[in-house]
Amino acid sequence: MQAKEHGKRSLRELFEFTYLNNKNRPFTREELAPYLNSYITLRTVEKGEDIIRPMDTLRSINLIVNGKAYFIRVSPRGDMNMLAATAAPMFIGITQLFSDDKTFYSQILAAEKCLMLDIDCKYFLQEIKADGNAAMVVIDSLSRIIERNHARMDRMMFLSSTDNLLAYICRKWLEQGEFSDKPLYIKEKHGVIATDMGVSVRTLYRAINKLKEENLITVMNGGVMMFTPEQLEVIRRRHENM
Repeated sequence: MQAKEHGKRSLRELFEFTYLNNKNRPFTREELAPYLNSYITLRTVEKGEDIIRPMDTLRSINLIVNGKAYFIRVSPRGDMNMLAATAAPMFIGITQLFSDDKTFYSQILAAEKCLMLDIDCKYFLQEIKADGNAAMVVIDSLSRIIERNHARMDRMMFLSSTDNLLAYICRKWLEQGEFSDKPLYIKEKHGVIATDMGVSVRTLYRAINKLKEENLITVMNGGVMMFTPEQLEVIRRRHENM
């Protein structure tokens, strides 16, 4: 297998374009075309469709460049637990690639229309072994997964419901773009937010009402939560002093 086809760009260049240098903006198929080759293909997954089903085995590394996904664990009784709600850019399959167990045990669902790249596993490994900068992107992705899981467990164990919500808001603000100076709108359904926080919907409502009493949140039609830059600064300072 050749690492790079003539006239095509390297995996490192693809990572730089989609993962490092242009976060928080949508990509077009035309922009991604120069990065495609016989080992990297492009596809769309519509909102509500499965990206990965439970018990699927690893076939390729997926890099979602547009959209959001829910990571859901379903118990044998049918109970659902939201493990994470994440936005592009994100990798799927890296942990399975480096594990002896190549099975996915969670359902990964497109929360909105997703544009994603499927990367051949052998090609992926060959490229990151040959290019340290490409490997650093993979390390960054793995560290974010570990940090996200640890932070979720810590919030559930040690924070009050209000502080848990403040941490969630700060995370969504950061995902919008390094604490941007624009208003933040959180449009996920309250059931999704509660599950992501690891609390009941009733507990989430109590936390929302507490922030409403402190004039730190506006709940709009449809349950959308809106925060002004001034409110977000207060929330950030409180979160940092927890």
